[in-house]
Amino acid sequence: MKKNRLSSGKAAYALALAGISAALALLFVWLGVVLRYVTVAMFVAAGCAVAVPMLKKYYVSSLLAYVVSAGLSFLIGDVAAVAGYAVYFGPMALISVFMNEKRVKPFITYPVKIVIINAALAVLYFALKAIGFMAPDLADKFPYWAIALAGTAILLVVDVFVLYLMKGIRAALSKVLRDKYADRVTEDEIAAQDAAEMNPFDDEEEHSPKSDVGKERGEAKSPFDDAECGDCSSDAKDSSDGDDGEDSSDDKQ
Repeated sequence: MKKNRLSSGKAAYALALAGISAALALLFVWLGVVLRYVTVAMFVAAGCAVAVPMLKKYYVSSLLAYVVSAGLSFLIGDVAAVAGYAVYFGPMALISVFMNEKRVKPFITYPVKIVIINAALAVLYFALKAIGFMAPDLADKFPYWAIALAGTAILLVVDVFVLYLMKGIRAALSKVLRDKYADRVTEDEIAAQDAAEMNPFDDEEEHSPKSDVGKERGEAKSPFDDAECGDCSSDAKDSSDGDDGEDSSDDKQ
């Protein structure tokens, strides 16, 4: 029962994070369609949004956020308008962040990224005609081979920027989103919580902080107690002196 409780909390947390990431990605894609001059920047931001759950090791959540945002993005624009995000910027962000999280060596990551970049450019240029939407001046003035060379270099730089941006998002995320009860809670903590819920009317005196403090300090005496004891001893001494005086007077008589 405890393991199911832990897994259900983790699943709810991951699902919520996926929903937030998908919503942000969809917002950025919509802005990229509406604001034509910042389309690439908005698609980069959308890719970063769906990759956020990977920073918390929720890889399936990132994939789910991408699938949902990419599917819904076709409702806010035509295929050519949103193809840049669906074909390249979304998947590339997931792949790049995943390899970075797994500490894959650069001599493996960069060839993989170059292949993905050129495959995506070919699809966007020949099949979907989406290059003209994202960069109309570039598509009209240069042939494909020039676009492929320049695009590969530019997109590799963009990828480095994305990883640097994700590093900052990780630092901010650690201060905002805490998943102790979803990911790092221990069985002892769950058992203690269950015991507290089953015994709400426990002896307060036994578990009160005051009693614990008293035990740790060895039940230290109050200074007023010492003063009262001093008065008691002085009164006892005066009474004994009085008794001695009465005895001496009796002897004289």
